[in-house]
Amino acid sequence: MSTDPVVAEVVVPGSPRSAFVGFTAQMGEWWDPLLTPDSATFTGISIDPNGPVAMVHGDEEYVWGRVMSWDPIGHYTQEFWLGHPEDEATVIDVRFTDTGEGSTLVRLVHSGWNAETESLREKYTHWDDLLARFAAHVS
Repeated sequence: MSTDPVVAEVVVPGSPRSAFVGFTAQMGEWWDPLLTPDSATFTGISIDPNGPVAMVHGDEEYVWGRVMSWDPIGHYTQEFWLGHPEDEATVIDVRFTDTGEGSTLVRLVHSGWNAETESLREKYTHWDDLLARFAAHVS
């Protein structure tokens, strides 16, 4: 087991701002419904730039994070507790960097693992798959 951060990267077409919008405002469109409490009723993800991040299932919302940093020019950070208690929250830090070639490097670092959450870390090593869904969505 490990407490090292989980890191995933992908390059997507467009500016850092457009990648940021695709990542945040459109997260519910590219997120894998199988990674929700009930894939059959999943309708989206709600992100308040000044507050909670929640899975939306019809009229129900399941809060699984809180925005810590919201900078549409290139940086998004949130507390993350999907699948584990809020008091064991980890951190997702996403940077959007212009490649200079009409595309953006999206680098996601999922950190904050400790002895109490180390065993949970194995559940969250599939960020590459989610970022591939994101890239397909914004391409």
